[in-house]
Amino acid sequence: MEQRSLRISGKRAFLASIAGLIIGGPLIGLMGISFIATMTLLLVTSPLFIIFSPVLFGAACVFGLTMIGFAVAGAMAVAGVSAVAWALRSLTTRKGVPNYTSAGVSDKMIESGGDAEGNNWAGYIQQKPYHPREHVTVNRG
Repeated sequence: MEQRSLRISGKRAFLASIAGLIIGGPLIGLMGISFIATMTLLLVTSPLFIIFSPVLFGAACVFGLTMIGFAVAGAMAVAGVSAVAWALRSLTTRKGVPNYTSAGVSDKMIESGGDAEGNNWAGYIQQKPYHPREHVTVNRG
């Protein structure tokens, strides 16, 4: 394997330098112009920012609260759509869902032993409640 020397001639280095100046010179000039324009605009607008800062702060607060409102509205929309989807899914599929009739609460009371008017609850309320403290012996020794 031969190793070539990486010697560059003077003419080739001169031409590369000229090409670099031709390409890089305008780019450096544009960078300088944009920097000067930016600094000029900053110097002009700084007093305006100081003068109008209360208005700008208020506008920023209103904008922020508006964005929070839109986010909450979106969250509520997602919750509403998912609730409607859940209700429709529970109506269309009866898999694992008990079969309730349209009467609802009165049917549940009849199934649990009470009658439809709830007369059995009066007997339950009249019972003497169990107090475990009456049957507890305390060792005060």
